[in-house]
Amino acid sequence: MKLVLKLDLKDGRGERSMTTNMFAITQWEQIENRKVTDGKGIGFSDMCCWAHILAQLSGDSVPATWREWVKQHPDMDLSAEDVTDPNPTVAAPSDDN
Repeated sequence: MKLVLKLDLKDGRGERSMTTNMFAITQWEQIENRKVTDGKGIGFSDMCCWAHILAQLSGDSVPATWREWVKQHPDMDLSAEDVTDPNPTVAAPSDDN
């Protein structure tokens, strides 16, 4: 799963884009005790958690938890676009084709 998160904290820095990676997703799974495949869907709290992790990785000074971070920026704008490759492997020819 690969998402581009568009984040504007409304802090004067403007909108920025961040792309999820394996580290952010696995950290989210640990923090929230969730799995991408659990069938519960993805909500704003999930996106906030990923954005918090990615902001931290980019060197931003953020509080220890994503919940505190959201409290500091309650008017933030956050959206996601799924850019996951639907065909992650190239089909190899078989004996039949």
